[in-house]
Amino acid sequence: MSKEKLDGLLKSLVTKALKLEPQSDDAALVASCHSKFSGPPYAEVGDTWPSCPTCKKELTFINQIHNEIEQQLFVFYYCNECFPCGFGDEEKGQWIVKLYNEPSRSKIVEINRISNDEFAPTPCMVITSTVEVLPDWEGIASASEEVSELCCKINDSPWEEYEEAVERAGCLNDYATLLGGYPRFVQSEAGPACPECNSEMIFYAQVDSEDEANIMWGDVGLVYFFRCPVHKNQFQLELQCH
Repeated sequence: MSKEKLDGLLKSLVTKALKLEPQSDDAALVASCHSKFSGPPYAEVGDTWPSCPTCKKELTFINQIHNEIEQQLFVFYYCNECFPCGFGDEEKGQWIVKLYNEPSRSKIVEINRISNDEFAPTPCMVITSTVEVLPDWEGIASASEEVSELCCKINDSPWEEYEEAVERAGCLNDYATLLGGYPRFVQSEAGPACPECNSEMIFYAQVDSEDEANIMWGDVGLVYFFRCPVHKNQFQLELQCH
């Protein structure tokens, strides 16, 4: 009966996310509005290739994600020399997110690095699929204390009970690059506040360590992005690794 109750509680928490799986593809060698890793980034008039204010080296273009629901393109640059993790004492500009509204081929302009990039990922397009997701064990207490407490009553190893319930629900139960849904934390739950208004930021996307794209965040980690619900261009990064 307790397991049935647990399954019923989880049904109300299931939501959808967009899973992005990189696939090496020469099509990524052309600037576009599509989701992809590396290659020339999407840019518009007035853009220049960003540099890190700390080490003065050019940032690495990691990936871009097309959010079809909001008709926006999320473009992510990162400094592999300084390796920012999202701590409050890091200099602003060691990573950059650019958000473009209604991107189109007609708006694309070419921007180029001056130097070669030894950290550049392998150019990849992505295979997208819609998946159902639930919070991970680190985040379930924030989503539902009742679920967390019930798992503790059922099993002395409550995280194992929860993982089995996620499997029964048919939800994604592994790390992946995602847009939307819930984060799957490597370490502990994160929930930064907006630096402009102090509102709690909402999970937006995560970028996994991806073998196909030759991306490794520390020891097989992930980068998480949180977005302010009020200031939609305000993002916060957090990097977690094993």
